[in-house]
Amino acid sequence: MGAIIVVLDSANPNEQLLNAAKTYTTGTDTEVLLCRVVDRDQYQDEVLTNAEARKRGDSIEEIESKAEAEATEIGKEYFGDDVQYTPIGVIGTIPEDILDIAEEWDSTHIFATGKKRSPTGKMLFGDQAQKLVLDFDGPVTIITEPAG
Repeated sequence: MGAIIVVLDSANPNEQLLNAAKTYTTGTDTEVLLCRVVDRDQYQDEVLTNAEARKRGDSIEEIESKAEAEATEIGKEYFGDDVQYTPIGVIGTIPEDILDIAEEWDSTHIFATGKKRSPTGKMLFGDQAQKLVLDFDGPVTIITEPAG
């Protein structure tokens, strides 16, 4: 069985999402890829802000290393020794980079968090979770959380 991807779009993960992935993999040898995604646009804004202030910001490698460390801590906290996981830190976008990782790792399932939006909001602003469902060639589990 191939790896599954759990998309972590913040350092404060959705517990329901992690529990769903853990339940799905319990009793199997399925590897979980914990992908902590740092939004590319936010990173670029931070780089510009630091440049304007003549401050040194973190490099791409440093940010990705921190994101991977966050994924490692989340894995330890939620999975312990019960689930085999690989932490991944990436500066990128959802769904594009997640779909690339899924292809690279021959992933069979994606778990992600979606936001509750009105149909108009989805039409105007798009929806990352919806794009994953449409573009991934396999099952996608979406756990929704209220728009904040």
